[in-house]
Amino acid sequence: MITRRDFTRLSLVGLGLGLANCTTLSQTPTFTNASEQADLVIWWEQGFLPEENEQVIQIVRNWEKQSGLTVNLKLLPVDLIEQQLSRLVREPNNPDLPDIVYSVGVDPSLAPKLAWRDQLMDLSEVIDPVKDRYTPVALSQVSYRNKVQGERSYYAVPLWQTDDYIHYWGNLIEEIGFSPTDVPVDWEPFWQFWQTAQTRLRSQGHPDIYGLGLCMSTIGFDTYTSFMMFLDAYNVAVVNAEGEFLLEESTNRQRLIAALDEYTRFFLDGYVPPAAMEWTGSGNNTSFLNGRILMTQNLTLSIPLTQKLPVNRYNQDATKHYQQIVTIERPRKPDGTALPTRKGIKQAIVPKACLHPEEAKSFLTYLIEPKNLNQLINGFKGRVLPVMPQLFENSLWSGSTDPHLSTALKIYQSPSSIPYEVTHSAFSEAQSQQLWAKMVLKVIQDKVSPTEAGDWVINQIKNIWTEWETSV
Repeated sequence: MITRRDFTRLSLVGLGLGLANCTTLSQTPTFTNASEQADLVIWWEQGFLPEENEQVIQIVRNWEKQSGLTVNLKLLPVDLIEQQLSRLVREPNNPDLPDIVYSVGVDPSLAPKLAWRDQLMDLSEVIDPVKDRYTPVALSQVSYRNKVQGERSYYAVPLWQTDDYIHYWGNLIEEIGFSPTDVPVDWEPFWQFWQTAQTRLRSQGHPDIYGLGLCMSTIGFDTYTSFMMFLDAYNVAVVNAEGEFLLEESTNRQRLIAALDEYTRFFLDGYVPPAAMEWTGSGNNTSFLNGRILMTQNLTLSIPLTQKLPVNRYNQDATKHYQQIVTIERPRKPDGTALPTRKGIKQAIVPKACLHPEEAKSFLTYLIEPKNLNQLINGFKGRVLPVMPQLFENSLWSGSTDPHLSTALKIYQSPSSIPYEVTHSAFSEAQSQQLWAKMVLKVIQDKVSPTEAGDWVINQIKNIWTEWETSV
């Protein structure tokens, strides 16, 4: 049994990680003419772990030695990257424009819209010579439509992949008489299981625990990610392969409303904590490790892998906790068919108006050499997956008996849905405006009906789609 004291220690471990990040984030970056002082300017998302930063810094240094060129590398928070880049690309010949940009916000929000507007460099020259090293999924998610040029091409370089994972506390399930084999795989019984578990746990010494850790906030990507699972489960067709908007069609509208009703009902019925309305990107992680929620969904293996960090006085029981956390696949759809995952391909882009385009392509060509990508992925400690299958030869993945990694490898092989924003870039604007999450909040916070909230989001996205189709 995990005691409240154990969970306090877990919380301190997570808090320690947060403080480590905040120390660096407090060093407010400047956006002066750094490009005049270096041969290449890179904006890179600050890592979750120190090793992530260390690896990219080392690769940059190695490239500097090999090329004889200098690099201005800025490690920045995700929100700042999106805010500043969106501003700078609107100013022609701005000397502060970076040459290369990487962050987790590139694929859902930045790359689709910038490629559509012809504001990104076509990186086919970098990708084509090594296409056979990449998975088809990775390549499909960096092929964006350029409305100005009237074509699709590779406007980003794939670096690594995230996937859909569901985690729960196996020891708490056992405490109320269940085993991992009792977790249903069918849709309705699957969600009912966690509600039943909450009721039993609260009657047996866990009065404050919630069964479900579904995000309900407009901060970060987690609400979008979780709600997309429900849209996929209900077979909601949002856009077709030709980019035509389908969500307003009667069948899809009704399915959207049904999915929204079920998703928000868990919160309204008291199975999701009220704090979920304010969770940041790490909110569900912290709540899970603090023992406030029984299960949650996450895009990386960061939740269990926080318990594989070096032991200190706050995480003496980390090994035990790592074994108590269980990682599983998604349930089946309500119709009984398999529910595809939504793999996220994390990618780097090059603004078309940057000052050093040839140097940018040279660095990216160097970066995606297998040994260098392997080095970067090592910094993630297994939280993300390779986009080049040969990198699975890495010893990091050789421990197939590890329960979390073995489940991750199964999910890696499962079919994946194409992100809406790849099919049509207008959906990147819907993501930037957090329209899906705002729809959820309309129901649980503003107390409007799922029908009214569903119609609202349909109209909002349709207006964006129409505007993008008729202008650039």
